[in-house]
Amino acid sequence: MRLKKIMFFSFLALTAVLVSGCTIKIGNGKATAVDGGVFKSTDGGQVWAQVASVPSSGGKIASIANVDIRRMVFDPSDYNTIYLSTEKNGVIYTNDSGANWHQFKQFVGAKINAVAIDPNDKCNLYVLYANKIYKSTDCGRFWDDIYVHQNTGVILSDIVVDYVNSSIVYITTNVGEILRSNDGGSNWATVNRVNKGVFLDLVMDAKDSRIVYAATQKSGVYKTTDSGKTWNSLGDGLKAYSGSQEYKGLIISPSVKDGLILISKFGMLRTSDGGANWEVVELLPASKQTTIYSVAVNPKDSSEIYYATRTTLVKSVDSGKTWSSQALPTSRIANRLIINPDNPLTIYLGTSKPSEK
Repeated sequence: MRLKKIMFFSFLALTAVLVSGCTIKIGNGKATAVDGGVFKSTDGGQVWAQVASVPSSGGKIASIANVDIRRMVFDPSDYNTIYLSTEKNGVIYTNDSGANWHQFKQFVGAKINAVAIDPNDKCNLYVLYANKIYKSTDCGRFWDDIYVHQNTGVILSDIVVDYVNSSIVYITTNVGEILRSNDGGSNWATVNRVNKGVFLDLVMDAKDSRIVYAATQKSGVYKTTDSGKTWNSLGDGLKAYSGSQEYKGLIISPSVKDGLILISKFGMLRTSDGGANWEVVELLPASKQTTIYSVAVNPKDSSEIYYATRTTLVKSVDSGKTWSSQALPTSRIANRLIINPDNPLTIYLGTSKPSEK
């Protein structure tokens, strides 16, 4: 495949405003008070502050408060660095824990499905845009389109990099494919197909990188334990839970071997054996009355769980036996929660407009 070196997306630049000396033009481009973007807590979720500033000149206010966030990911080697995949504003990132945000000019105006960072070299970045993968090896200055799906209607939905051998990279598509590269993205092979499956998320086990989970919209969750050579459905263990195939979210519980939390139409389920068996986590309010938009678990203490409903942030410190709640710091949807692995008191909350969810 011929690689195309890009410095700008000229077709996007015609319709989008690039980073300038005064502002990043996002949303409606107005520097008005909007209670969106990213919020940060440094005390375990009790107090939140909006962190949305963009470096600017000329005394004008610049902000990411209008951004609709799709995903938030830490740089695995530097938790002060966070990348945002956005609905309409490309890739936005911070290197100082949210104090200031920046934007890659190459993706301004683009809907970005996912960003991944090489755990062994933070300057190796991957971006999924429509049916293409872009890679930078110099911290985002230049980008190569390293893979283009032959079907222009296909969307590349998620990407994960093996933290032991970062030459191994996985991606999923919205037409039921899981692909793997063994050479950092130069070549790809399909390692699993699910008929009529719409893959949404990839999650790698925190203690064994050979274990990867791939979640579909309505066709269940699939698992490999041998770096993608074989895949098996977790469907048998979930049969008893009506609605559990209608997926909303899957996160690793890093402090528990084989620990996972699954969010679905059923509610919240938890496993400590990699998905063979599940237990119900009772919610506040009851599961059938709750729509969960995001969930997070303390990386060092699996008994501490957070989730966000439309208006409320809910927290448990005893594995879900009891819960406390408080109003969200935003009127928008809190569709992402991430917790600093080194300092779990530090939590970030990403938002999007209700119409975008």
